[in-house]
Amino acid sequence: MFKKLLPKEDRFFSLFREHANTIAEGIDLFESLLTNYSEREELTIRIKEAEHRADQIAHEIFGLLNTVFVTPFDREDIQSFANHMDDIIDLVEKAGNRMNIYDMPSLPDHVREVTDILKKAFSELLTAVGMLSDLKRKDEILKICINVNSLENEGDVVLRRALRDLFDNPVDPFSLIKQKEIYELLESAIDRCEDLAHVIETILVKYA
Repeated sequence: MFKKLLPKEDRFFSLFREHANTIAEGIDLFESLLTNYSEREELTIRIKEAEHRADQIAHEIFGLLNTVFVTPFDREDIQSFANHMDDIIDLVEKAGNRMNIYDMPSLPDHVREVTDILKKAFSELLTAVGMLSDLKRKDEILKICINVNSLENEGDVVLRRALRDLFDNPVDPFSLIKQKEIYELLESAIDRCEDLAHVIETILVKYA
């Protein structure tokens, strides 16, 4: 009976990978929304579906935490890991939904640039998540975390430039507010990528 309560560690790692893949899918869909802006209503629905699947996987991770005695990493690190991943897709979904609700006639000038940085940052993290079951690859994972930190800095630079351009070339105040919100949602998603990288670094310090 006791053995049945002990976890198979690959259950956690499998869920981590599934969670990350679902979030990557949501980011890809948001990128498609930018390319096919006239189809934004349909694409925001698909992004929402990806966000909902990510929520379900996060709940599976939390449920597993509550039913096993031995976990591959500290419980609080696993919980923080799943929460930050969920935050990323939540912010992406919110950005897409706002663009659809606001029925913006065109894309904010710098939104593709911000999205490109977000996609690069999460692509790096997707690779790192796939390596977590083999902590002998610590150096490779740490390099990825450093890359994500650098990308977050790039995101800050782009956001400042986007906001400066927005206020230097004012449109009507409602449009300005809408564009500013989109930029800040996506930049916050990049920030959560950096937070996730920090959680991974913490895990490496403790276990690798």
